[in-house]
Amino acid sequence: MKIRARVIAAVVLLLSMVLLTGCFFNIFQTARTVGAGNVALTLGVAAMNLAGEGDYYWVITPQGRFAIGLSDNVEFGVRSGVLVPLATGEPGFLGAVGDIKVSLFHEPESFSLALGFGGGYSMGMLGWGLEGSLYFDSNLRFLPLYFVYRPLFPLEGDGFSVIHQLAAGLHLTLSENARLLLELDSWGGLLSAGIGLEILF
Repeated sequence: MKIRARVIAAVVLLLSMVLLTGCFFNIFQTARTVGAGNVALTLGVAAMNLAGEGDYYWVITPQGRFAIGLSDNVEFGVRSGVLVPLATGEPGFLGAVGDIKVSLFHEPESFSLALGFGGGYSMGMLGWGLEGSLYFDSNLRFLPLYFVYRPLFPLEGDGFSVIHQLAAGLHLTLSENARLLLELDSWGGLLSAGIGLEILF
């Protein structure tokens, strides 16, 4: 019962934060891989003010990721989403990105570490691009934190550029097959918050 109250309090807190900010693509991933032959579906949402300096142009970005375990330590995932301006309600395509995640170390009572790479088309990469990822999880029951660093490499435009995305969050176990991901992001200097639900099948 205590865990349920903590989860409800965390959801209310994060929903309040989501109303203040958001991101094109929140990461909504941890260092954990889904395991050989398993699949996972992660659904998330964020909100964002695309205008600045006292102006407001709010959008909501529902997003999802589907992952399949190629082995216990390797998974392949695809993520996509839409951007919905609150003023018009007309959705726009956020893009689609595929990625591979490789677990380097996993200790259930300590920490996990993983690397990822991928690419595709997304607003987060300003068009076509590539990405890398470094994942770190604390697996301690009293401190279920995760951190992600993701450099994004746009392939369109003149010259070489890198967009840095950082995420920190809580991975809260709801059941054997479900986790709640509460996340704060920084994408190219824009701060965001998001909430995601990961379900393992």
